[in-house]
Amino acid sequence: MNQIKAYIYSTNPLDSANGKWDYGLLKETFEKHKVEQVVVDSIPQTDRAFVIIPGQGNAGAEEKINQQLSNIQRVVLFITGDESAMFDVDRIKHPNISIWVQYPHQKHNKYNRFFIGVPQHLKQNLPRYPSKKYDVYFGGQITHQRRKQLAEVMPSLQNALYKPTAGFAQGDTPKDYYENLSTARIAPCPAGAQVVDTFRFFEAIEMLALPIGDLIDSKGIESDYFHYIYQADTPIVKVKDWNTLSGIVPELINQYPANMHKVVCWWIKYKRDFGIKIMEQVNE
Repeated sequence: MNQIKAYIYSTNPLDSANGKWDYGLLKETFEKHKVEQVVVDSIPQTDRAFVIIPGQGNAGAEEKINQQLSNIQRVVLFITGDESAMFDVDRIKHPNISIWVQYPHQKHNKYNRFFIGVPQHLKQNLPRYPSKKYDVYFGGQITHQRRKQLAEVMPSLQNALYKPTAGFAQGDTPKDYYENLSTARIAPCPAGAQVVDTFRFFEAIEMLALPIGDLIDSKGIESDYFHYIYQADTPIVKVKDWNTLSGIVPELINQYPANMHKVVCWWIKYKRDFGIKIMEQVNE
């Protein structure tokens, strides 16, 4: 049997998944399991393989992708980077396939779903992990109602560092951002642009800050997104109203670092189980 590989494929060679921020979790997992990652412009014939396709840039090319996938007898397919759910996963047809969707929407119920994780560049910008200086930190863009609600309460919190920005990646450099995040005990993580999932939530865990997740998305729709993806109980703290932050922060600080340690352990377990699961699937 040939060594199992991960083929990073796109119908547009300039839109490869491996260069994107949201490839970080998959890259870490493949490296841990010693799976060779290969960027290809066509998928070679083989008995089994992983395939990673950026969804947004390949929306409308589903039939061409089906033709490429037919070269593999057993496929584990990852659709990444499609926060707006433009790629029509239902059009993917293969007799022996498992499909994973990043940034899943409700229409993706029948597929495997996985978290965004941290950006690839985190490992190159790790801070010194200084002593915790702030109780709360948020640095990011204020672009929709969930973030605007958080922006109203952040200036009133004691011992908080608040650094709003004009847009995505327009604030501190990654190194400075992680340095700031690592000095905080708590990190509010309002919803992303389309779904609740954000890099910030998992960056906070990696920086040993307790993340607070959102129970409402940017459009005002309530859903427990973390349970939707994980399908089990978690130690994650979640809120519906960011105005309650001033009331819950003191209690969370009193429980810190034990509450943070529980979330860190959960995240370590999630990554371990995710790797085991996809390796089992590719060998089915």
